[in-house]
Amino acid sequence: MIIAAVDMGGTSIKGALIRDDRMGEMIVKLVCRKNPLKSLIEFIDELVFQVHDNSCIIDAIAIASAGRIDSERGVVLYASPNIPNWTGTPLAKILSERYKTPCFVLNDARAAALGEARIRNVDNLVMLTIGTGLGGGIIVNGKLIHGVHYEAGEIGHTILKPNGRSCNCGKRGCAEQYISMRVLHRYSGIKDRRQLLEMFQKQEERVIRAVERMCEDLAVLVDKLFLTLDPSLVVIGGGFSELGPYALEILRKKAEPYASRSLYNTSQIELSMLKNEAGMIGAAIYAQEKLSGVVNCD
Repeated sequence: MIIAAVDMGGTSIKGALIRDDRMGEMIVKLVCRKNPLKSLIEFIDELVFQVHDNSCIIDAIAIASAGRIDSERGVVLYASPNIPNWTGTPLAKILSERYKTPCFVLNDARAAALGEARIRNVDNLVMLTIGTGLGGGIIVNGKLIHGVHYEAGEIGHTILKPNGRSCNCGKRGCAEQYISMRVLHRYSGIKDRRQLLEMFQKQEERVIRAVERMCEDLAVLVDKLFLTLDPSLVVIGGGFSELGPYALEILRKKAEPYASRSLYNTSQIELSMLKNEAGMIGAAIYAQEKLSGVVNCD
């Protein structure tokens, strides 16, 4: 089975053709900048074109999208202004009719959580994706938790600091206003992503201080997750995971005072194994399990 998996983010679109029996194997991978639906369709058209070049047939399309997604109907219930005119889009209907193949849609962070849980063979896991914003996904007893309104995992919009910084969701003090790569760029004064990563690897003082500052808030959030859900792991993905082991070490040190008063251990905080491919791979796994009749969510 070949699945066309696409990760529709706030600033870019990533996609790949993935074999369902070898989820880490990508026949072809594409990346492009900027969105919405027209760009998505053009992007999938290019993936489909690549299929013909590789003499294979697409069995399903799997979309991991930013926003709050009704995964049963494949509809975008709400999306931030990062993706204009995205709210209300019936993605699964549009794409399945266009390409005459089953289409499955879920939130990008939820997809990443599912991918990490399946790759690690872990039944209880919380995923935090630290990118343009802060996303989350929750796996309990092997199932992806959607919730009644498909809002389970909207950790970035839980209040971390009451009456704090304004958020584009309309609230103040949301966690993603203190924990995101956008915040890290602001703290460090570095706008370029590659430069930020390079300076962190060189342990430039202002970048280290910026990571430490953000990790102070991230450690508080991680502690809340362990004490609320008691997962086996809290996995950190998105752009933050590209910083590597030293960033994880900083986070674990910031979390140690909280963990020392609880039963969890900071070794249960890990970086994503799938990194920026977690959303694509998780979406493909979701589609494969749906087609196979596996009950993969609540």
